[in-house]
Amino acid sequence: MVKKITFLGLIIGIIFIAGCEVGAQPEKAKWTVGILAASGIKAEKIVGLKQGLADLGIIEGKDINYIILNAEGEREQLLPLARKLVQEKPDVLVATGGVEADALKRAAKDQDTPIVFIGAASSVEGGLVKSFIEPGGQITGVDNYHAELAGKRLELLKKLLPSVNKVIVLYDPKVPPSYTSLKIVKDTAKDLGIEIKTIAVSSRAEFKTKLNQHSLKGFDAILPLSSFLLETLTQDLLNLSLQYKIPVMGIFEQEADRGYFAAYGVSMYNQGYQGARIVAKVLQGQQPEQIPVETPDNLELVVNLRTAKKLGLKLNATGLSFAKTVIK
Repeated sequence: MVKKITFLGLIIGIIFIAGCEVGAQPEKAKWTVGILAASGIKAEKIVGLKQGLADLGIIEGKDINYIILNAEGEREQLLPLARKLVQEKPDVLVATGGVEADALKRAAKDQDTPIVFIGAASSVEGGLVKSFIEPGGQITGVDNYHAELAGKRLELLKKLLPSVNKVIVLYDPKVPPSYTSLKIVKDTAKDLGIEIKTIAVSSRAEFKTKLNQHSLKGFDAILPLSSFLLETLTQDLLNLSLQYKIPVMGIFEQEADRGYFAAYGVSMYNQGYQGARIVAKVLQGQQPEQIPVETPDNLELVVNLRTAKKLGLKLNATGLSFAKTVIK
C-alpha cells in the first residue's frame, strides 16, 4: 500500500462522457457553466473548481449547473466540442488548460461569452491574453506558471539528487510556451553546471522513436516541459523511467502519485480551486478584461520515495526538506 504524508488528501472519481452533458439541469439554477476538457487528466481541476465555487456559496444544482464536454485525448475534437459548448449559451465558458482555451477562444470569437482558463502556461506569450494586468477581450484566468517554473524544477532536481549532471529535456515544438521554458532551463543548467540534451517530441510515435536505450545512455534524469502531449505520455515516461532506471522530474502532484520520482508545480486541484474565484467574479457581473490573470497561490514539491528506492537513488536530506508531500 502507498502511504502519503501530505497537508491535504483527496480521493476523487469523475467519469467524463465525451460530447454529453454531465448531471441533471434543474430549472431553478441561476447560472450555467460550460467546461471543456481535453482529457480525463483534467478531472481534478473540475473537482477543484466545483469545490471552490461551493465554498463561495455557489452550490451545484441550486445556484449553478455544469455542462462538461471531454475530448477524451483527441485533440482534433476540441474545436468541434468548443463550438458545441458555445451553442449551449452558458453564462461562462471554462477551459481546463491552454489547448482548451485556444479552442474556446476560436469558437466564441463572434460572441461575447466570457471565458476563464483554470491553468494555462505562458498565457501572454501564447496569445490568450494581452497582459496579466489587462487581459483584454473576453478571456482571463489562472496562469499556472509552469513554463516559467521549468528552471526551478531543474534546480530542485539537483538539490534532491546532487549527482545529476546530465539531463534530457523533452518538449513539444508545437507548443509556444516550450520555447520560453527551454531558454529558462538552458540558463539554469549553465548556472548549475548541468549538461542538457533537448529532444523534440510532437507525437506518441516520435516519442517511441526518439527515446530509447541509445538516446538515454549516459544521462541522469529526464525533465519533460509543460505540454498536453507530454501529459498524455505520463505512463510511457514512467515505463521508460523504470526500464532504464532514470528518474523523471514532473510537474503535477498526480504524476508523482503515478510513479515519477518527483514533481514541482501547482496541483490540478488547486488550479481549479483558485480559478473558482475568477469564475465567481464573472458570474457576478465583472467583465474578464477587468479581472487580472492570476498566478498560482500554492506551489508544491512532491517526492516519491518508493520510486526513488526502485531506481536506487540516494536523496540529499536537505533537498528532501523542501518537499511538501512525500510518498512512502
